[in-house]
Amino acid sequence: MKTCFKCGQKKPAEEFYRHPMMSDGRLGKCKQCTKTDVSKNYRSNRQKYVAYERERSQRPERKAKVAEYQRQRRKRHPDKARAHYMVLNAIRDGKMERLSCEVCGAKAQAHHDDYSKPLDVRWLCFKHHREHHGQIVT
Repeated sequence: MKTCFKCGQKKPAEEFYRHPMMSDGRLGKCKQCTKTDVSKNYRSNRQKYVAYERERSQRPERKAKVAEYQRQRRKRHPDKARAHYMVLNAIRDGKMERLSCEVCGAKAQAHHDDYSKPLDVRWLCFKHHREHHGQIVT
């Protein structure tokens, strides 16, 4: 058992991140307090992190990693890749029109409920698309 210096609660050692420089090998702040602090720091310095990530995404080694990840993703999910390309081609050829988000009316992405029907899509903005998939959007 260890006491968190931030919240003062006594918790099992597994509730603290490992840290080689600490005498007992665990951070003095519990995982929950650490996550809260990291989240607050990100929100208060958001512009700095956005600028850093924008610059980082332009580095050649990062572009190569992203390209390799996308190649592997297309191999793992050929049905999704096929549906994605069919929608893009249909929009390019004028057979389909990109619509606004069906929830809020913002710029939208195509969402497939069933990849076997590649041109049967719902139009959802980034936020509502993520919410539909149960992902948190801040």
